[in-house]
Amino acid sequence: MKNSLSPRALITLSALATGVLASAASADALFQDDFENTLGKWAGKDGGTHHGMLVIDPFDHSNTVLTFNRLNSAGDMFSREAMELEIGTTYVLSFDYLGLATGAARPGDHGAYVGFSEDMPARHVWKWATGTNSGAEDVLIDNNRWNSYEFEFTAADLGLNGTVHLMIEDFAGSDGAPEDVFFDNFEIRPATIPAPSTAALLGLTGLTVARRRRA
Repeated sequence: MKNSLSPRALITLSALATGVLASAASADALFQDDFENTLGKWAGKDGGTHHGMLVIDPFDHSNTVLTFNRLNSAGDMFSREAMELEIGTTYVLSFDYLGLATGAARPGDHGAYVGFSEDMPARHVWKWATGTNSGAEDVLIDNNRWNSYEFEFTAADLGLNGTVHLMIEDFAGSDGAPEDVFFDNFEIRPATIPAPSTAALLGLTGLTVARRRRA
């Protein structure tokens, strides 16, 4: 007897494993926002208004993304809920970024900045950006296309206390223009959670072996 799964069974198991993993990752994530509904997870300075707004993705009219209608500094949008970072735990921040050239934008530095703050604002650190202001790493690319990023960090890397807010802005000092930077799909999670594709593959392999042993 040939102990193998049919292609349809493999597809079903793969979809099941992916769904289970996605649910687990969502449950363990400290923060998530895909900008499909509202900006209710965000606040401006001191919990007030900010300059973020939801717009249609320039390259996918079925998708909604974040941009800014005004430049700012020292933080514009802050995750409303603070996150508790455990000492010794490595975390992953992932998001999608689009730097879209406009007539007023300076090529290569549209002003997207991502970091963390102890409050809204308070002592804070900029980590990843299109420039190097305040010590940020110049790693976000402005090339008129969506790019996906994933960065690892620890509480010690931030140099802040263990309670932080995610902080983003379209930086006024970049010589960019409003509505030239776009964000989507923010997530912060412990690094021990496997990526969905890897875990789904592992889960599928385990299910396949188990089926073969029973056959």
